[in-house]
Amino acid sequence: MKTILYFTSALAMFGLSSLPCHAQTPETIPPALNPATTQVENHQVLKFRKFQVPADFLSKGSPSTGDPSSSAEPTAKAVLESLGIAFDTPGSIASFYPRSALLEMTNTAEQLDNMDAVLSQTMIDTVLQGLVHLEVFSMPPITARKALIAHPKENDLYTWIEAELAKPDSAVKLERHTITFVRGGQRAKTEGIDGIPRPTQFDPPTVPQSISLPVAAAAPAGNTDFATLPHPGPKPQSFAIRNTGDTFELELTFLDGLKSVDLNLAPETTRRVGIAKFGLREDVYQPIYETQKCSAQASGLIGQPMLVSTFSPPVNTGVPGGNKVESTWLLFVTVKEPE
Repeated sequence: MKTILYFTSALAMFGLSSLPCHAQTPETIPPALNPATTQVENHQVLKFRKFQVPADFLSKGSPSTGDPSSSAEPTAKAVLESLGIAFDTPGSIASFYPRSALLEMTNTAEQLDNMDAVLSQTMIDTVLQGLVHLEVFSMPPITARKALIAHPKENDLYTWIEAELAKPDSAVKLERHTITFVRGGQRAKTEGIDGIPRPTQFDPPTVPQSISLPVAAAAPAGNTDFATLPHPGPKPQSFAIRNTGDTFELELTFLDGLKSVDLNLAPETTRRVGIAKFGLREDVYQPIYETQKCSAQASGLIGQPMLVSTFSPPVNTGVPGGNKVESTWLLFVTVKEPE
């Protein structure tokens, strides 16, 4: 019997010794990162900005190429470094696009501020600007159609219009001529308007609390007629100002230096053609306006007339004071260099 017990105990010990050993060892915790190596100081954070610069930007400053006899064109970074802009932070870079005279720079906020100072002090005398002429010509629709077919090029069409204007009793007339002085990359607006008030809210008509109805003097005996009941109309309570006249808003961008331009423009003309009665009893008066406007883009050479749009004012609409004669307006824009 003892032999069996010893054998069982041996088997138990053998079974325990065959089980895998799972030792509990503490987990390895990675060392804490040094905050000084992961956090970038504020003055080293890179930012991106665009600058409108002169077309001859690469000729500014005194970039050192290392070889005085080298004919290689300096880079934007080399020019900026010669003007005091630092590119010490990794990833800082500058690129110049001569066609649009645009400089793109990625650098710290401090160096971007330095760039503003450089532009305001060194290059302020070379800011691109131009005189934008907006001319509106009117003519009969059939004349405009024939002219557009006979002169498909804008320069030729403009030359023909100038020749027609010089003729006595010409069907071509100059309706508008606006000149706006615009700096490249900026928005400008020219207005020639009259502010006309118009009623927007009315007090409703009220019935009088006491009235006197005189008997008609010529009323026959036995048939009494009374005067018409007074009818007080609505009274204007508030007004709004509507601008009439011409508004010319535009944005100018120079391309290829001072060779060509790109324009975003929105000319508009509004006039009050008359006044009419409205309402169930036609006892409310409101002005009637006529508006012609467009939003357009145009690109062309400096000094070259560009046909932007055509207007055809409404005609024979039955509006009091409206147009009775059909006409077509041609809008030309010409950008010229300041004298």
